[in-house]
Amino acid sequence: MELNLQLADMDDSFKIYIEQLRDGREEHIEEKLDPVFLDIQDEDLKFEKPVELQGVAYLADNELVLHWNIHTEALLPCSICNEPVAVQVQVQNFYYCVPTQEIKTGIYNFKELLRETILLELPGFAECNQGKCPKRKEYKKFLKELSDPLLEKEEGYQPFADLDWKS
Repeated sequence: MELNLQLADMDDSFKIYIEQLRDGREEHIEEKLDPVFLDIQDEDLKFEKPVELQGVAYLADNELVLHWNIHTEALLPCSICNEPVAVQVQVQNFYYCVPTQEIKTGIYNFKELLRETILLELPGFAECNQGKCPKRKEYKKFLKELSDPLLEKEEGYQPFADLDWKS
C-alpha cells in the first residue's frame, strides 16, 4: 500500500495543470525523480542515479511550452570488455510545444515525454576508461582494421574492373 502511495505521489510530479498557467503565469519545475519511472527492463541498461529535471512550463497563445534541462546517469556495457560504464545523459535547452486543444482534461502528464527524451539521448555504445578500454589490446587481433573502402580489392567476379573510369 505504501509503495502505491509513493508511486501516486511520484505521478503527481509529472503533471502540469493548464488552468494555473493562464494570465502569463509560469510553473517552475525542479525535480529529482527516482529513475523507476523510466521503466527499463533491460539487463544491459540501468539507471541508478536520480533524474534531475529543471525547467519551466508556460502558455504561449494556445500552446503549452515546456523548456527543460535534464541530467542523469546511465550504466551501459563497454563495447569492448562488457563491463558497466557510467554515461552522463544531459539534455540542455529542450523545448517542446503541445497544442492546448490536445490536452482534453486540462492536465498534461509529461512522464512519457521525459522518458523518451532521456532514452533518445543515450549513445549507441560506450567504452570504459574514457574510450581507452584496457582489454582493447587483448581483443585487437579479433577486430578488423577499418580502411578506405575504395582502396580495398573486392573478392568475387568484377565485370567492370577493367574499365577506365577517368575518361
